[in-house]
Amino acid sequence: MTINDIQAYIMVYELRHISNAAVELHLSQSELSKRMRAVENELNIQLIDTYNKRRLQITPAGETFYHHALKMIADYEAMMQALAPNRPSTLSQLTIGAIPVSSQYHLAPKIATFNSNHADVALTLIEDEGNHVLARLLAGEFQAAIIRDTQTSALQPTDFQKQPLLSDELKIILPVNHPLAQQPTIRLHELAHQSLVSLPAGSGVYELIMSLFARQNLKPNIFFESTHIETLMATLANSQNVTLLFKRSVAPFMNDQFVMRSLPIPVFSQLQFVYPQRAGNQLMTDLVDFLTASEPE
Repeated sequence: MTINDIQAYIMVYELRHISNAAVELHLSQSELSKRMRAVENELNIQLIDTYNKRRLQITPAGETFYHHALKMIADYEAMMQALAPNRPSTLSQLTIGAIPVSSQYHLAPKIATFNSNHADVALTLIEDEGNHVLARLLAGEFQAAIIRDTQTSALQPTDFQKQPLLSDELKIILPVNHPLAQQPTIRLHELAHQSLVSLPAGSGVYELIMSLFARQNLKPNIFFESTHIETLMATLANSQNVTLLFKRSVAPFMNDQFVMRSLPIPVFSQLQFVYPQRAGNQLMTDLVDFLTASEPE
């Protein structure tokens, strides 16, 4: 049994569906089924009841194995993180992809400072949309990426290290004269019939918004999308439009024309520094330490 087999079981357990889990794991359905049978054979016990093909049932033994599997994966992640500083870096060039928030989160000047202190490495920071950054990381074009946890959820912890850099709260942004602007908090039900503007699919923000609305059986009325926050803010001025953005990413574009409100239960997202587990080395961990330790209050 390999660590990837254990991670595969966790995915099957959480999705209760072999073909859906296979898609997430980038495996064929037959390969994943073969892996699950091999795990059961090794343990000499049934973990999954496949009688209902549409929704698998987990046996009592499968429940027990799942909780141990989570601990094993967590230990594996911790081990790989602890080993990374012991690997000397042989990189002469480090290309990092990032979603376009480097300015708002003060990441660009930190990386520039780090770069000037490591003259032996040509460090490049390339901003792009989140889905493009993720695709280029998977393709090996980027050695690391700075993206939101809403975009890294599909990356298996056995394959990628995900180091939190900072946390940010999702906020509702409205024109100051909007009827809802007088409320300290705003419920999603109150936004269901509002005209929303949003960052597009692949941004990590759009996916979170859609997920929040779907959990309450609501569908947001998104009539305009843009990759630029300043463009979204321009559509709010002198209108009754609303947008949802992360507090620190939108802060530089706020003025007295707009107000910022919270959801009744605040929603937070992490910005993460992500790199392939086996590529973790002293340079990577030094950069993460630098980015987190030097973050301004």
